[in-house]
Amino acid sequence: MAWARFGAVPVGGAVSRHGLDNEAGTKNIAESIAGRFAWQAQSAAAAVALVCDSATLTYGELDRRSNQLARHLQLQGIGPGHLIALRANRSFASIEAILAILKCGAAYAPLDPAAPADRLDWMLRDCAADLLLADAACPTGLSRPVLTIDKALAAAAALSPEPLEISVGPDAPAYVMYTSGSTGHPKGVQVPQRAVLRLVTDQNYAHFAADEVFLHAAPLAFDASTFEIWGALLHGARLVVLDEEGASLQRIGETIRRHHVTAAWFTAGLFHLLVEHRLSDLAAVRQILAGGDVLSPTHVRRALAALPNCQLINGYGPTENTTFTCCYRIPREGWGNGAVPIGTPIHGTYVRLLDELLEPVAAGDVGMLYAGGSGLATGYIGAARRSSDSFIPDPFRPGAMLYRTGDLARLRPDGGFDFLGRRDRQVKVDGKRIELTEIEEALRGIPDVADAAVTLSRDGGDMPSLTGYVKAKPSVGNRNALRVAVRTALARTLPAWMQPSQLVVLDEFPLNANGKVDHARLAEQRPAAAPPPAAAAPLNDTETVLSGILARVLGVRDIGPDTNFFELGATSLKLVEVHAELERVRPGTPLLMLFRYPTLRGLAGAIDGSKASVASDGMDARARAQRRALALRRLLTRNASA
Repeated sequence: MAWARFGAVPVGGAVSRHGLDNEAGTKNIAESIAGRFAWQAQSAAAAVALVCDSATLTYGELDRRSNQLARHLQLQGIGPGHLIALRANRSFASIEAILAILKCGAAYAPLDPAAPADRLDWMLRDCAADLLLADAACPTGLSRPVLTIDKALAAAAALSPEPLEISVGPDAPAYVMYTSGSTGHPKGVQVPQRAVLRLVTDQNYAHFAADEVFLHAAPLAFDASTFEIWGALLHGARLVVLDEEGASLQRIGETIRRHHVTAAWFTAGLFHLLVEHRLSDLAAVRQILAGGDVLSPTHVRRALAALPNCQLINGYGPTENTTFTCCYRIPREGWGNGAVPIGTPIHGTYVRLLDELLEPVAAGDVGMLYAGGSGLATGYIGAARRSSDSFIPDPFRPGAMLYRTGDLARLRPDGGFDFLGRRDRQVKVDGKRIELTEIEEALRGIPDVADAAVTLSRDGGDMPSLTGYVKAKPSVGNRNALRVAVRTALARTLPAWMQPSQLVVLDEFPLNANGKVDHARLAEQRPAAAPPPAAAAPLNDTETVLSGILARVLGVRDIGPDTNFFELGATSLKLVEVHAELERVRPGTPLLMLFRYPTLRGLAGAIDGSKASVASDGMDARARAQRRALALRRLLTRNASA
């Protein structure tokens, strides 16, 4: 079938009584990622591979530089069977490092640069990394040797740029990606090279070719980056790297327009904000993939009407099946009523809709979605029991495996699927997959906390946020002191995007008839309002403007001049929305300023150029704001289920 860039392209396979099969096209993969890239670099050495602001790097330059770095890593003893942890932000050097690791025959494990030291070291030990490659200074006392990328590149410059005589097969590991886990610790998903190649070669859900310009906006530790990086570099396309200061809606829009981006992936929440505030910046984009959470039909229809030359694609899939499992190329005439479907399996993938006995459900009935095919991970690293619980033999295809997604779905009359939610307590916030149990276990490990629960709520704009509930031990007399202690402890164990926006301290949890915590009644317990400051000075003009914007976005009233935004339920994505509105009346305000000065008084003082003190935020609130600023880069993320 000839490629049709726009419109509804059939992406489904044959429907059987067991599920929907689309295994054709990529199940016999015989190459490696490095081998495919080397061929591409030789074919178009002068073509631009990477762009960041005004800097560029050609395919030939990227190939030679990564060859040199691979040789340097080889001198450090790195080769096939090794795993290199990568703690880095988006940059040319990070891409060079990933390529070099793969050219050594090794695999990489991208780790969140904003992760607390304890969590970082836990992941290093869990995946048994041989080396940590970092783009900046790391916390001291880590259990693995550390090599900075800049020093490694400098040392590698004297080495031969010729390719290494190393080859690995498609079943060799490509990377280990960590996602939130239900045991109190994250779990490392080990993804083979064939799964990455299945994602971006011989595909039907999106257009991959040298004439595309891909936006690289996802954090490396988020598997949407797999689609961005290899979707471009394995096809001779251009990859536009969004710098780490570029997370504001304005900067994203300017980058897209300046570099003529044609293909981009956004979390559902970020897509909604771009539609609301920067829709015109997307006018020349030819394909937009969005996912990581449920898409708003209102925003999708608005984008369809405003972007006649753009194909919108709803992407669904867990990390365990390599970024995308099903995709829905949204037709311009719409899909009918209800939620946006998740579509059908992409090439190299098949899905089954089964009941609790692993029997197929009848057409139109609800079942759990199981995924199989070339995109499957090999399991969770170092966790055989957990792997066997989630990756099971396919009862209808001898020798094949299925991944139990935990997602409920229903087969549509058109052969696609509707996503109906989760069977467990896994949620998505800012596109990131979170196990509420992991947060609860972290809370229960804090002294003076007798029990804990976490819920997800959505505001009027359908934006999710986490609320943590802690049951104080009888000996606790000062709830505010406990609240501060909990915040401080969580900062040492959980990344900022997993820390509850709001914290409620209770003497007892409401229970249901079975004696279990009643989460519905628990969600009715709201944080106590902060007492108004005595004799507070009237708000100045800037504070008044900020107060109005924050009240609209956060859905709160009477914001005190020294009240921390995050205590009011702010999240990274909500502050991006605040910044978008602020740009209209105070243009030029850096987005990170909202994270560094998270109070009316502090932010207004910074905007007005005064030396207003932010000491009133308190050490705990100020430290959390700084961590939120570091974690801001995560929101371009999810983990497509991720």
